[in-house]
Amino acid sequence: ILALTFTNKAATEMKERIAGFIGSDKDLPFVGTFHSYCVRLLKENNALLEHPFISILDEDDKRKLLSGILHRANMHQQLSARQVGYQISNAKNKLTALSHPASELFDHPLLPEVYSAYEKEKRESKCLDFDDLLLETVRLFKNNKPFKEQFQKQIRHVMVDEYQDTNLVQHELLKQMSLFNKKLVLDSICAVGDEDQSIYAWRGATVTNMLHFEKDFPGTTRIAIEQNYRSVQPILETANTVITNNTQRNPKKLWSERTGSNRIKQLTCMSEYQEADVITQLASIARTQEEKPSIAVLYRTHAQSRAIEEAFLKQGIPYKIIGGIQFYERKEIKDLLAYLKLVMNPFDRASLFRILNTPARGFGAKFEEQLYTVMAEQPFLTFKQASELLSKEMPPAKRKALAEFLAIFDDLTPESKPREAMQRIIDRIEYIAYLKKTYEGDDAQTRLENVQELLNAMSHFEAQKTSTISSFLDEVALMQEKLTASDDEEHKVLLMTLHAAKGLEFDIVVLAGLEEGILPTSRSLYENDDALEEERRLFYVGITRAKNYLLFSHAKFRYTYGQMVDQLPSQFLDELPKKHVVRDEADYWTHSQIRHFCADWLGYTQPEHEARKNSFAQLIQNKIENSPNSAHTKLTKKSKQAVSQKEFVSTPKEKSTDDLGFKKNQPVRHKTFGMGLVQEIEKKNANSIVTVNFKSGIKKIMSQFLEIV
Repeated sequence: ILALTFTNKAATEMKERIAGFIGSDKDLPFVGTFHSYCVRLLKENNALLEHPFISILDEDDKRKLLSGILHRANMHQQLSARQVGYQISNAKNKLTALSHPASELFDHPLLPEVYSAYEKEKRESKCLDFDDLLLETVRLFKNNKPFKEQFQKQIRHVMVDEYQDTNLVQHELLKQMSLFNKKLVLDSICAVGDEDQSIYAWRGATVTNMLHFEKDFPGTTRIAIEQNYRSVQPILETANTVITNNTQRNPKKLWSERTGSNRIKQLTCMSEYQEADVITQLASIARTQEEKPSIAVLYRTHAQSRAIEEAFLKQGIPYKIIGGIQFYERKEIKDLLAYLKLVMNPFDRASLFRILNTPARGFGAKFEEQLYTVMAEQPFLTFKQASELLSKEMPPAKRKALAEFLAIFDDLTPESKPREAMQRIIDRIEYIAYLKKTYEGDDAQTRLENVQELLNAMSHFEAQKTSTISSFLDEVALMQEKLTASDDEEHKVLLMTLHAAKGLEFDIVVLAGLEEGILPTSRSLYENDDALEEERRLFYVGITRAKNYLLFSHAKFRYTYGQMVDQLPSQFLDELPKKHVVRDEADYWTHSQIRHFCADWLGYTQPEHEARKNSFAQLIQNKIENSPNSAHTKLTKKSKQAVSQKEFVSTPKEKSTDDLGFKKNQPVRHKTFGMGLVQEIEKKNANSIVTVNFKSGIKKIMSQFLEIV
């Protein structure tokens, strides 16, 4: 018997359960990950390999090897080791590296040469990388018939868990293990998985492995395991209704013996800051209860955590980021803030040495040591003065690099506006290009989103009268202090992306930021239907994490590029069943109304003295907010005007699927890009995508964002 899964933790748990069933941990079948089993097979049959190996490269070793190749070929300016490693891994996980020459594997003209050099160095070093473990095992099965026959005599039953997470190589490996002439020769093969939870396409997993299983393994019996022991029935019915909009799935209907009513709410908030306030009040009330329910806030991208984190810190709600780190602790954020810290404090050595070579400027360890020595021996010198002292002894090229570094800080003072100063720094150091070159795929995108969210935070702080670099850094420092103080607290609210939530469960779940361009992502809206279906599966995973209560929230406006931008509700919200989901417009609610809503929904009662205090506070708050001269009244009036002025953007126009109203060469207007001419119209699910030639170039735009002129 061979049992395969995806994590060592899951494998260990399976071993413990099996040992419990049979009463012994001796003579257990192999239970482990794909990679660990492939290592065993390859080492036991090393002599059969075309290129025997001794050791396995980890990711760091792989990156260093690629970096050396790029430098020797003088390609390190055009390509980064991280980028190349990502592309090579992608080719191997899609099986193309097994059957195609290097010249056909990559779009970039330099990559085939780098790939060939990388493979040659690995062979000569007698090494395999992590992706090779699977690929070389498939190759062994394909090329060595006696080995395959012997394996199939020894292994008679194969079981695989979490099959929806397999990539093409793993699916092919299972076929090679169990089939001969396309017929099953083992006694049994069992794959357990849920195609509705296939959410890892970005790392090579494909939902088609589940959908094609019956075709690829003739004689398969499919069993739907539909009873759910986690969630109340309304939550499961909501999940069932949403996922039926996907076509790439086998039909099933989750059900539960757990009943409940009024368990699901959908709230429309004015902005991400009001949304964060709602979440904070919900968490605050839930945490006062004796049973201390588990609470999770789920979102599409890490950048969305920032507003929620700030609200939690201000209200003293302890929290923990799962699968990530706190916003202001993320590397790219700390790097950029270090530049601002040097503006505020030119004697700050820690910040100076953090950014001196970020991005890389060619300053070596010797220069850093000299600079540190000068600043230590002459502590009244600023970093600029100390650098200028050393520059006299430097060669021209290094002197020029140092002058360019110092010029970054020209015209910036502690009184500068933080967002404007930060934007100048980002532009001057070409930080966006640096991130794109240094990181790859979703990792790069996440870091770019974090940088944009930092700028959004600065715009928000400026609107709250925190209008200088000095005051902004003070606010950040105070938030960090609150975070440190809450580290030992129990019953923390958990914040995580939807991907990180897979496999987990919570009493109360909040799905935040449910807007077009966030969930689903902008990319999925303009790509193929597969991408949109994966986003819907991600939404489904979020829904099914909830045991008792589920809140959907979205904002009408969100800070983007320094201004409030209209947001459309996610199209997935239209797919929710009206039977179970109660919708409320919270955009003009007061703080106390939000708190009352949360307490009422969860069925929690406050102590009498708390109720009296809140009642009095609400009375005062309402008097203030309803005063004709109050800031809230003015903001509300402005917001209402803004909504009415932008209604044609915020609300999609109803369009007949037969008559879209757009014709080729027809003039149209877009809020951002201005006037343009229609080039092409195409249908994507319920959306119409219009290709428009604007002055700034050709762009694909969803039809509801265009106005016919």
